[in-house]
Amino acid sequence: MKKILSILLSSLVIALAIHLAYGQQLRDPTRSDSVTDQDTTSSTNITTTTPEAIIGKSENLTVTDLRYRAESNQITGTVTNNSTNEQSSISIYAVLFDKEGTFLGIAEGRPLVESLPPADNSPFSIDLSAGFGLFAVPEEVNSIDHYTVYVRGYEPLF
Repeated sequence: MKKILSILLSSLVIALAIHLAYGQQLRDPTRSDSVTDQDTTSSTNITTTTPEAIIGKSENLTVTDLRYRAESNQITGTVTNNSTNEQSSISIYAVLFDKEGTFLGIAEGRPLVESLPPADNSPFSIDLSAGFGLFAVPEEVNSIDHYTVYVRGYEPLF
């Protein structure tokens, strides 16, 4: 079981790294689902910068309404099925980086609805404290400067 989990985790990291290694354009300034604004809030001499969000490419699913929630160490949003077929086993991944561009880890989330018919959507959340085995140190949550969100789903076999 550990070997299978290790192989799955390695495959996921490789699949996500390929997009970065081959220079795939991760955001399109003409699309409304690209999030690039940063919000700086100041209260009692503490400045908090909201990490920049980048939405990775996906064939069948779209991510919108991304929000970084520092108070609960979560990223939330909405995933929409923009294909003509049902999508199931949907996973949303956040690849996390610090301000120097150093990889911090990967966190995974799932939508509230597990199987989406065409044109349907569901809210999701990614718990940054739990991570996906690569992001286990809660202190590093505070050093996130930017992150890229990827979504993956599959057509049901039956």
